[in-house]
Amino acid sequence: MIKAAKILLLTALLSCSLAVFADGEAEQAYSAGRKLYLDGQYYDAAEKFQESFFLAKTPVVRANSLLAQIGAYRMCELYYREFLAIEKLLERYPEYADCNALIRREFEIGELFRTGTREPSFWSLRWIPWLKDADRTVEVYSAALKRAPFAPEASRAHMNLALYYEFDGRTAQSLVELRKILQNHPKSPESKYARLALANGLFELSKRGDGDSRLVNEAVAEFREFCRLYPDASPDEQAFAKNKIAQARDIQAVRLCEIAEYYRKNGRSEASERYLARVMSKFPDSASAPEAEKKLTELSENYLPGNFPARPEPRMPELRSYSIPQEAELVLISPQDERNHYLLPVPDLKGELLQEKSK
Repeated sequence: MIKAAKILLLTALLSCSLAVFADGEAEQAYSAGRKLYLDGQYYDAAEKFQESFFLAKTPVVRANSLLAQIGAYRMCELYYREFLAIEKLLERYPEYADCNALIRREFEIGELFRTGTREPSFWSLRWIPWLKDADRTVEVYSAALKRAPFAPEASRAHMNLALYYEFDGRTAQSLVELRKILQNHPKSPESKYARLALANGLFELSKRGDGDSRLVNEAVAEFREFCRLYPDASPDEQAFAKNKIAQARDIQAVRLCEIAEYYRKNGRSEASERYLARVMSKFPDSASAPEAEKKLTELSENYLPGNFPARPEPRMPELRSYSIPQEAELVLISPQDERNHYLLPVPDLKGELLQEKSK
């Protein structure tokens, strides 16, 4: 693959004719870069192509210099600098570029960053494994999606961004990306799991606080829509969606019971009865239904218990996570840690004292 890319980029580079150069200094810089590129010194070649870009006086020369930079940066795996050169070419000289191919390349670069690729902070110190540049996933993907929101690669990019935000703890931003898949790419392969992920994200957000029940209601609607649109989904997926609907109904019933209890404590028994009656009419199979019926019979002399509700569907057990207690260590921040801007580890003085006491 790399060999094929090298041949392709070399062909594109050789196609840039020096006859268009109207400036002798720019021509010299470009020629020097071309020679370095052919010798395999791609980073130095990119520097010369950049110099040629600044010295050139005509748009076609500058466009050719940018194209050469893109090829050189790609060969030395400086993908963010390649992305910047692509953006500059698309922004300033789109008439000299294969826009579709370059935007596809931006999507590819975004995927590289999402899967862990990082540029070295300094080319001369690239041999140091932990001295890496920042994560550019969001910047690259956002630029590509802004230029081509309906491209074939767009739905996958939105899904990758949604996963990136979710793993980073930014659920609300993840839901924005999932909604874009359903709105702009409803027939894409990603739309099925985008709907399921959207419903689950709304459900998880509702558990953090949902005063008007808007989030939990939308979550239930999306889970039901998933079951309707994908009847051939796997049994596990169907069971997951149905179980979440049952859990969401439990949450809705609990909130109605809380409102009813609030009114009961404030002496407004009629209002309390109305909310308890809603629990029994809308959520008779919820976990709160037996307690709601008990309170309703105590409040209202006219209420007659109905037939026993159907057996509720089993709920998935709630899995609780417990953090491991932090222990003092000799190293507080390792060189690989993104917070560490130094080449040496940061020691933990508390850890040293504890170790001395244990001796």
